[in-house]
Amino acid sequence: MRSLFRFLSLVAAVSLAITVGLVTFDFFQAQSNFPYETFIGQVNVSGLNQAEAVRKLSRLPVSEIFSPVVTIEADRRIFTFSPEALGLAVSYDRTVKRVFAETHRRHYLKELKERLEKGPFRGRLVFSVDQTRLVEAIGELAAGINTSSKDASIVLYEESGGYKIEPEELGREVMVKESIEELLALLAAGGKTFPLIVNYSAPRVTEEELRAFPPVHRLAAYTTYYGKHDSPNRIHNIKLIASWLEGTLLLSGETFSLNDKLGELTPERGFKEAYTIIGGELSPQLGGGACQIATTLYNAASLADLGVTERKNHSFYFNIYPLGRDAAVYPGQVDFKFANNSGHPVLIKAVATNRRLSFRIYGTPNGREVRFSPPRVELLDNGKYRPASIKAVLASDLPFKTTLTRAVYDSAGKLLDEEVVRSYYKLYGEKSNVPIARPEPR
Repeated sequence: MRSLFRFLSLVAAVSLAITVGLVTFDFFQAQSNFPYETFIGQVNVSGLNQAEAVRKLSRLPVSEIFSPVVTIEADRRIFTFSPEALGLAVSYDRTVKRVFAETHRRHYLKELKERLEKGPFRGRLVFSVDQTRLVEAIGELAAGINTSSKDASIVLYEESGGYKIEPEELGREVMVKESIEELLALLAAGGKTFPLIVNYSAPRVTEEELRAFPPVHRLAAYTTYYGKHDSPNRIHNIKLIASWLEGTLLLSGETFSLNDKLGELTPERGFKEAYTIIGGELSPQLGGGACQIATTLYNAASLADLGVTERKNHSFYFNIYPLGRDAAVYPGQVDFKFANNSGHPVLIKAVATNRRLSFRIYGTPNGREVRFSPPRVELLDNGKYRPASIKAVLASDLPFKTTLTRAVYDSAGKLLDEEVVRSYYKLYGEKSNVPIARPEPR
């Protein structure tokens, strides 16, 4: 028993001596070197002094020191890059100095206790960044993510009355500057996965509101025909504009501006020269024929009981239009506007052939009916208007005006609203009395 005790005492003494020796060795080498189980990034620098650690790190690629893959998350998608592809490099001297300071800032015994309790110490890297390469990489990523919002849409099959609603899509814009700032902040904190900051923009039209009140009931329709002398250029312009207006959705409270839809009248956008009334005479201008769009749509919108907010008649009257119910338009000078005051979405359908132009407006049924009265015609004679017939107007070549009433009735025939529509014309342009600035190209 006594011999066993002596043996155990000897083992304890030897163990203590070894422990004291190891601690003593660790203490002295840790004064100028990195402590045991110290890592910089993925690299073990235990027992190395600062110069040795710098040399070891400098021989390795960033992907071995930091991580072979950097992950970027955006819009529920994951993208991976090598650190080099993002322009990331390790600042060896700064990294080593910082990690050394972090491992030598406490009393030795406290640091030893912390190492024993927490295990290996992993120091964070200090990066240098090639800003140009980083901006290019994030910019290329953003280009593949950025999209404009897309409105929900409705496809109406007019013959059958069936329809299909396509859902909306959110717009996406990567905030490149802010994303890079966030990436660099997370990188400095040791992160390896970085989210991009994405701004989402809502579309104007949503599937929800289209399904709540689908614009599939025909509220009104109107058709005008071309004149027998209309040029191919004029018909071309009408077809072009009608194609842009086909399928237009107007939400409750929104205002339709024909000038906004026309945009710039340039050859690059497909416009050709055709007669337009400019300065009291017919002159070939790009976009000639747009007034037939305005007139036809004005009548359709009026019959649908949508609120016309801006309308001006032509200075000359041509009988391809309903008398007193025409509308002029020319960008920068005259516009035609109406508001969707129906309380629900409306859909504009348009078709232009070689003979005619038609607009049909669909919405939610309201039981209303719109009626126009026949126009009252008055001739300007010696400074005063007097009642006259169209025959008298044609014979006189004098200015005249028309007055008519647009009345709105409910399903029981009760009058709900009434407005007076007045139009003032310089000439009835069906003879050789209309001044022409220059011939129209044919």
